[in-house]
Amino acid sequence: MMNKNLLISLALMAVPAVAQEQKPMDHGTYAHLDNELLWHNTANAAGLGLDKTPNRGLAGLDYSYTGGDFYRAQEGTSTHNLQFSTESHQQINNYLYGYGRFAFNNGRTKDRAWADVMRPYNSNPYFSGSSVPGRYDHQDMELTAAIGTSSFGKWHFGARLDYALGDLSRLRDPRSRAQLLDYKLTPSVVYQLDEHAIGLAGWYNRRKEKINGLTTVQQDATLKYYFMTGLENANGSTGGYSNFQREWVNHDFGVELSWGYAPMSGMKTLNSVTLQRGSESVLGQYKYSPGHYYNYIYAFKSQTLIPNNGYTQRIDFKARYEEGYADEYRQQLVITNDPQTGLNSYHYETQLSFKKRYQVTVLDLGLHYRISEHTVPLEWLYIGAMIDYKAVSNKYLLHTSEFQYESVNPAFEIGGKLGRISVNMTSGYSFSTRSKLALANSQTDYAKQVLLPDMKYYELNYFFGHFDIICDLPVNIKKTATTLYAKAWCDSLETKKYGSDKLRKYQVGVSLGVVY
Repeated sequence: MMNKNLLISLALMAVPAVAQEQKPMDHGTYAHLDNELLWHNTANAAGLGLDKTPNRGLAGLDYSYTGGDFYRAQEGTSTHNLQFSTESHQQINNYLYGYGRFAFNNGRTKDRAWADVMRPYNSNPYFSGSSVPGRYDHQDMELTAAIGTSSFGKWHFGARLDYALGDLSRLRDPRSRAQLLDYKLTPSVVYQLDEHAIGLAGWYNRRKEKINGLTTVQQDATLKYYFMTGLENANGSTGGYSNFQREWVNHDFGVELSWGYAPMSGMKTLNSVTLQRGSESVLGQYKYSPGHYYNYIYAFKSQTLIPNNGYTQRIDFKARYEEGYADEYRQQLVITNDPQTGLNSYHYETQLSFKKRYQVTVLDLGLHYRISEHTVPLEWLYIGAMIDYKAVSNKYLLHTSEFQYESVNPAFEIGGKLGRISVNMTSGYSFSTRSKLALANSQTDYAKQVLLPDMKYYELNYFFGHFDIICDLPVNIKKTATTLYAKAWCDSLETKKYGSDKLRKYQVGVSLGVVY
């Protein structure tokens, strides 16, 4: 699936950029410069020149392991992952600014079940999977390329491409292989008037995931394969994987309107409103369709920088609301015989349609405050606080079943750089404020093996934390100053007691790379 020559070429794109930077970059300076970005955090590439960040980049190879006993059935018990990633900010010439990012990861997950697709939560309910836990291999490639112009009068123009490939393969009977193609095209424009800037970006996003048949190594007459239609409603059939084909094709159209304000005092603010509509068809053999999924996304983001007396305060607020609906179809296979050729043609006709039978709503709110040292390229130091709120509802109608959960997650952060060492720490607590599961039929296989066991994931409060340490090593490569680095990190989570024991989840990882 992956074009190895393309991946190698993209990976090597980072190498020439090293020679362009004569002063060695380090993680403290890099983190401070990231902290000052505003337009880079929107979909509007026309604003790249307004951020005016120096030429810089990084490239690294990461290995991580995720394990523990706090997980959902469709996530698996543990994951090994190896990833190469690189990004670069560049002023190409007097007229063009660019940003690029490339990432490729390869890994294996153990004891995953009930989801042979890459997106089983809070989205299209019409997916498939096996109830038998197995190993899954994944490969993912993501590429972002954005370019923006300097001012043409009062106008800035830009364009952005996001491109992704994915591969998820099950290594136990019945063996599936889900393949993903996802691309997004975003032209944009900014009109600048003195201290104000108005930006507009619009995009088209096409996502296609497909499973083109399943295979078995051994013959098992009792092996079932399940087709989900929402919450506990999952139809399992013996030998149901025979001649199975399915594809999910999604089309998104979106627009983002931004307003920036940068007075002479140095304070900057950027506020963005986003609207998006998606429509996803689900197709099988002979264009069979169990239903159609469509969604609407409304989002608001505010970013504010306030420099004062050698320090910078940053305040970020985000709000995102998504509502999705799935129409369910009852279809019948129609066979038509051509009397002249004797050949049969096959297609499905929709007999009944249940509008909005499955409904999803997701609300995300987040507030982040950070104060950081403003003296660069000297030492970098920051301290901050954040709080996130999430509310999710999944509902299936006639007969009615409903699943809801809410959580509030306050956290604190601190980090900085002293000499060659950078340290970043985050600690917080997740409060489960609501968890409800009301099923019309709690005796189905999917209810007993997925929904009911997973409720502990949503009911339990837990502590969470992150720690990473980075060591920078300035070196000269062909008389060019650059910085090698080594990084280690750990993410941990521990719940309150569940029964007599506490549940835990953790990730440990190491990374080697170069920052320039």
